[in-house]
Parts: sequence; C-alpha cells; structure tokens
Amino acid sequence: MKNPGYPGPAATLIYAGLFFFIVLALGCSGLRPASAGLPTTASPTVPPENMSWKDYPLTDVTGKGNFSVSSFPRVTVLVPVLSASCPACTILLNQQLNEIDLLNKNRNGSVVVVALDIDPASGPDYITSYHSQFNFSGYRARSPVELTLTLFNTYGPFAIDPTSVPVILVCPDGHDLLLPAGVKTATTLDTLLTKEC
Repeated sequence: MKNPGYPGPAATLIYAGLFFFIVLALGCSGLRPASAGLPTTASPTVPPENMSWKDYPLTDVTGKGNFSVSSFPRVTVLVPVLSASCPACTILLNQQLNEIDLLNKNRNGSVVVVALDIDPASGPDYITSYHSQFNFSGYRARSPVELTLTLFNTYGPFAIDPTSVPVILVCPDGHDLLLPAGVKTATTLDTLLTKEC
C-alpha cells in the first residue's frame, strides 16, 4: 500500500536535485562579503554597466602586482575559474591546470594564464589550499564579488561552477568565450585557440 506522506521516488529525486543545486550554488559561488585582512583591489562596489569583466582590477597573490585581464593586449589569455568550495572538483581543476600548462609549453609560453579564484575572501581559497598541486607560470588572483557576478551575468552559471571546469578564452583581438565544460586537453585547447582566435 502506498504511503500518503511519501512523495514517491520521482519527486524525491527532483527535491534532492533541487537541494543539491541550491547547496552548490551557495557553496561554490563565492558570493560572500570580502574580508578586510586580504589585499583589496580598486574594484568598484557597483560596477559601471559598460565595464567589461576583463577590466576589473586584480591583485596577483604571488606578488606579481596589480593587473586586469585586459592588461594583456594582442595575446591569447586563458582564464580558468577555480574554487576550493567544491572539494570533489579539485582533481578535475588540477588536471585542467596541468593541461593548460602543457599547452603553454607547447606554444613557447605565448599564452597568458590568469587563474581566477572565486572563493569567498573570508574563507580558504583554492590557490592557497592547492598551491603545491598545480604549477604554471601565470597569474593567480581572487575574484572580487562584483567580477564573479559579472561572469555569471555574461556567461551564465557554468562560468562560476567549478564542477564544469570553466575556462574562458580571450583572443588577441579581444573577443572572448566560455569554452566547453569538462577538462580540456592541451590538444583540444590548441585546436580551440586556432579555431577561435
């Protein structure tokens, strides 16, 4: 006999999926207030409507100074989006960083890499937590909340969802796009760069 208080297996799966999505959105979004103890950037509290995400001021956490993605004109820039808020994603994110590093070696260092950490400034960040597991010669910065929101508004939720291993490509002519989800091998990245740029 059917239990009248039990919603059934299909409804339970829908509720569980909805719950998981909400937890993921809250836990991996990095949309929490900034802490006063970390380096600050000149990022405005309310970004101008015409401000591109590439123009947001960033500070390299390894001491390379201040920059923005648009600071690298006429070169190819890859922006992997990272977060320690998704521990299950760490292996995939590290694989992606290794593939990007291999691509850059194959292209004689002609690709600028900006690892963008969307973790909340008040908690642990991906770059500090997993620094020893990845190794590339690029820039590493924490994303201001406004930049994270702009990425979400520009590309949709997958741009800030570490489970999709997001990487944004910025071509030398300035146009940009979110690359397909999942780990992209160095060969796939090379093909995408050649095709898109």
